[in-house]
Amino acid sequence: MKQAERNLVLLLSDMKGFTARTSGQTREENARMLALHDALLLPVVRGYRGRKVKGLGDALLAAFDSPTDAVLCAMAMQDRLAAWNSKAPVGERIEIRIALSQGEVRSSRGDLHGEAVQLALEAEARAEAGEVLLTDAVYLSMNKTEAATEVVGEILLHGSGRIRLRRAVRGADPRAPYGGRALARLGRLSNPARAVRLRMATESALDFARKRIAWAAAALLLIAAAAGEHVSSGIGNDPFARAEALLESREPLAALVELDRLADSPRAQDAEVQIVRGKAEHALGQLGPAFADFAAAVKQDPRALDDGAISALAELLDSEAFPAVWRPALLKLLGEQVGRAAAPAVRRLLSSERAPARDDALHVLELSGSATNADRIAVARADLRDPRISCAARRSAVRRLTAAAGSEAEALLARAAEARACGSVEARDALRRRQGAKVAER
Repeated sequence: MKQAERNLVLLLSDMKGFTARTSGQTREENARMLALHDALLLPVVRGYRGRKVKGLGDALLAAFDSPTDAVLCAMAMQDRLAAWNSKAPVGERIEIRIALSQGEVRSSRGDLHGEAVQLALEAEARAEAGEVLLTDAVYLSMNKTEAATEVVGEILLHGSGRIRLRRAVRGADPRAPYGGRALARLGRLSNPARAVRLRMATESALDFARKRIAWAAAALLLIAAAAGEHVSSGIGNDPFARAEALLESREPLAALVELDRLADSPRAQDAEVQIVRGKAEHALGQLGPAFADFAAAVKQDPRALDDGAISALAELLDSEAFPAVWRPALLKLLGEQVGRAAAPAVRRLLSSERAPARDDALHVLELSGSATNADRIAVARADLRDPRISCAARRSAVRRLTAAAGSEAEALLARAAEARACGSVEARDALRRRQGAKVAER
């Protein structure tokens, strides 16, 4: 059955410097930071009749029926954080960027899909900390007397066309950059410190309950180990060795419980421990924490990652759930720090069905010095065959073929020239230059 689509305004936010902070903090400090983020911002979202769709680490996606409510909510969120940051210690300050888009979306399993989601992601990637960016669709639908905006750029659409991007104008007061009017309309909001204490206490109780369940699962595995069915009998009482065995037995939650036993010891920050923790988090779909743990391990020892960890990192390139704002850090980690060791896992993505994954995979190979002529041709071929590819991406594929040598690149250029689509003119020019070069050689 086809899912019904709704016209919604989407608000997407994420925290500045989140990856760096999480890699330098304990798990409890990270949990407290995210609890504070939610305690400050979610009451504002609810106050403007928005609903939280999902959160992934520091990223928040909310939906609104009214574009004016969404814009006012974004401004109020930034003002509340500015007021908090003006009094908070450095370690508790939070800065976010916000992007708004509007369009038809469909709901599936608690998530939203559609072009409006992609536009929000692309707009958010262009935003700076403290900013509120919105697409022209939001601007045209909102009450323009509520917020002054200015044009800051455009987003190219897949296929053809473009959408103008605007930014809400900020004032000079650092404690209320958007004037404080939108925030004042919500009246007195709950004390975030109290909400954080309550959430941490609740999560502590839930964590204890989860550990009880996980310990029971671990006990069953250890019983099986005694019979030689799953886990090696030589593990002993070492939490790290037990975690490795549990992960091998596809029990990632139980593995994390074992690693938590090391939380108060210096060993918790060892690269090998962080890698096993990252693998377990990746298996549970906790992509942000997994990336942070892998990155922390590489920071200690660039050669620390094994094939399993490298494969998990490469899979993030092909994941739509991995936040766009973290992708540059992921590309740098794989391309510059892991380097050529990442090439086999990354090269498999050159044939991905997702164009961004193909481009990112090739970018990693280029950064690592592993990219070959065949790699560039493979991505160009996939792009030219992709009916969903944008006009700009088709032209980029033609440029890759123009720079590539060999008969295969020339044959693909000939097909692009005959297609009478974006890039066909550039392909014909490239073929003429090649033909001219051949004549000159004779």
